[in-house]
Amino acid sequence: MRGKTLPIDAVLDDVVGALDLHGAVVVVAPPGSGKTTRIPPALLPRWARVLVLQPRRVAARLAARRVAWELDVPLGGRVGYSVRHDRRAGPDTRLEFLTEGLLTRRLLEDPFLEGVGCVVLDEFHERSLHADLALALLREAREARGDLGLVVMSATMDPAPVAAFLGDCPIVRGEGRPFPVEVAWDAQPDDRPLSSRVARAVHQELEAGGDVLVFLPGVRELEDTADALAGTGVPIHLLHGRLPLVDQERALTEGKVQRVVLATNIAETSVTVPGVRAVVDAGLARVPRFDPALGLQRLETVRISRASADQRAGRAGRLGPGRCRRLWTQAEDRRLRPAEEPELVRADLAGTVLQLLAWGAEPQAFRWFEPPPSAHLAQALATLDELGALREDDGLTALGQLLAALPVAPRLGRVVAAGHRGGCLALAATAAALASERDLRPDDDSGSLEVRLDEVARPSRRVNRSAHAQVRATRDQLVRAAERVLGPPQVSGGGSRGLATALMAGFPGRIGRRRSPGDPRALLASGVGVVVPEGVGEWFVAVVITAGRKGVRQVHRVRAAIDLDPDWLSVDRIQETVWDPEAQAARGRIENRVGAIVLSTRTAAAAPDKAAALLLQAARADPARALAPSKEAQELQARIACLRQWRPELGLPDPDWAALLPGLCDGLRSFKDLHARNLCAALQGQLDWSQRQALDTLAPASLTLPSGTSRRLRYVPGESPVLSARIQQCFGWRTSPRVAEGQIPVVIELLAPSQRPVQVTADLKSFWTHTWPQVRKELRGRYPRHPWPEDPWTATPTDRAKPRKR
Repeated sequence: MRGKTLPIDAVLDDVVGALDLHGAVVVVAPPGSGKTTRIPPALLPRWARVLVLQPRRVAARLAARRVAWELDVPLGGRVGYSVRHDRRAGPDTRLEFLTEGLLTRRLLEDPFLEGVGCVVLDEFHERSLHADLALALLREAREARGDLGLVVMSATMDPAPVAAFLGDCPIVRGEGRPFPVEVAWDAQPDDRPLSSRVARAVHQELEAGGDVLVFLPGVRELEDTADALAGTGVPIHLLHGRLPLVDQERALTEGKVQRVVLATNIAETSVTVPGVRAVVDAGLARVPRFDPALGLQRLETVRISRASADQRAGRAGRLGPGRCRRLWTQAEDRRLRPAEEPELVRADLAGTVLQLLAWGAEPQAFRWFEPPPSAHLAQALATLDELGALREDDGLTALGQLLAALPVAPRLGRVVAAGHRGGCLALAATAAALASERDLRPDDDSGSLEVRLDEVARPSRRVNRSAHAQVRATRDQLVRAAERVLGPPQVSGGGSRGLATALMAGFPGRIGRRRSPGDPRALLASGVGVVVPEGVGEWFVAVVITAGRKGVRQVHRVRAAIDLDPDWLSVDRIQETVWDPEAQAARGRIENRVGAIVLSTRTAAAAPDKAAALLLQAARADPARALAPSKEAQELQARIACLRQWRPELGLPDPDWAALLPGLCDGLRSFKDLHARNLCAALQGQLDWSQRQALDTLAPASLTLPSGTSRRLRYVPGESPVLSARIQQCFGWRTSPRVAEGQIPVVIELLAPSQRPVQVTADLKSFWTHTWPQVRKELRGRYPRHPWPEDPWTATPTDRAKPRKR
């Protein structure tokens, strides 16, 4: 084998030995140790055919090229690769590097991977959706055929969970080169444009010597930074996934002079950029996140994880001691999340769920390495149902089976299937490619789909060349897939209606209508508001949509659309019962809709069961407002609550209003109806005869004063009941009253003639003995016409304000 010795060579025998004994192994070794290019060929003497999964196309191509060179064999023969839109492998290929989607589809089409001896999952720490799914499918395959070997490799992940998932398989750890990397951070936050900050850091690192590798989140930032570095006098190379292969190879070839490579996270793992002695890291990455309302993936710029930052820094230590300049502060560094977020928590799972259903698995019961959120699975099933792919029992319809056979996302497959049937396959495939790839003409505000369709066939100078190449490649892939699965296309002639029908089949949520004639604002059937160019009609299907921000608000703009004739639309007649928050009542209505777009509305009778359920939901949010309980009802509720605390053995029900609501709302539809309910009767209706007797005896509503007058008690759960009475009404009352068979003292609130409290006490005897003389002295001068006897024990209690004349 050609090539110098690498650190991973020391553990190759351990890896092969672990596979011989256990059939699976997890390998953890630092970046640059040689995992990607040395472990797969080391497996060939033991296994006739080896597949290696690589997350990125660039890495798959380069790894295959490197291994073929080291083995001194032609690329495409014994060693090859398969990536999207490009394959160099044949019947004699024994070691094949391929990207994740291709491996997943092979597993789903051939669950046992007949003819494959071993599979290697490289860079598993990136936690892509396909890698997670492949790991789970490979475990199923290993259980079905015990001779399938499996190697999971990473530089930064915790290997224990993966090893446990694979039946506690062995973990082999490799060493890396001991070249240290000196890391420096910004002293304080810097608000200058990113390109300016990066350019300044690059200038400083160039002075220290060696090539400089810069990590930036996306192509736009790469181009802006290249412009900012234009005067440095050193070669500037860009490196990202959409570059032509020749340009990628140029960036990955060491030059004779000092140079700068501006890269996305494509250079973070597997790919080696030779000559690098310094890394400048912006600390950002652009990751896809699924927007279910639009049915598309949008790119979102996020802060990288600590594992990713360490990977990037390690790129500077492959040749010798290196340097890494991080464009964030140490305080920000301490807040980095430990590892990357798994893609399955932010990706569209519709295609994955479709494939699992076609494979015969239940997505909810499937043995995932880490299960995706249940809401994401529900959203995926809803998408498949919307496309007509699901039966009522969640099995696949004939259309669903067809979509599963197409090696494209379900929505795109639905578009090309409808285009194939409608006689406009090429147009439908082109429009689907435009909907799923970057916009060809980001500076075009006409909104014309026709212009973009023409540009695909005859590109002008205004077209983005890499986007154009990607759209054409995707279009060709869709056409080939449709012809392979569906047969030769129908005779062309579908025209605008056929194309619109195909797009509506795959993207029903993108049907849109202006809010009013000429209004730039429009509503999509998915419920999303969008901004529409002048050239788009009242009704349309949005094909190219971009997402941006206006302040804190996200704004979706339609960049290209096809106009619709309203007669082409399928209108749903929806009869429903809804809650009217202003009227505080359930209302019935009949609407004609296209998704969320309402064409007409008229009132109808509210469905009784639905009305009661909506009333209950609204009432639970604010029970006091919904019921408006009277003072009498509140007092009764408090008495029951107090006695429930004092005497739990009585088994009194919970008198909370929320507990009463289900029974009260039955047969009603508004707060007004609830207000008419007799809440006292409802509370008492929860009590049996013995409980009502106990309530009246142990927690009486009122007590009789010495004057003969009855006064209501105030009950508050957790406190003693309170009785308010004027002092003169309590003369002769020697001891404070008690309730609950003498267990609970009653607090007496003694009032002056003005009805203001003078004293609050639960011990009348102490009050008359110690406090009364002072109170009498203070009040008799203020209220001379009222009786203030020296001896309250023997004084006659009275309800009158002043003594009766004789």
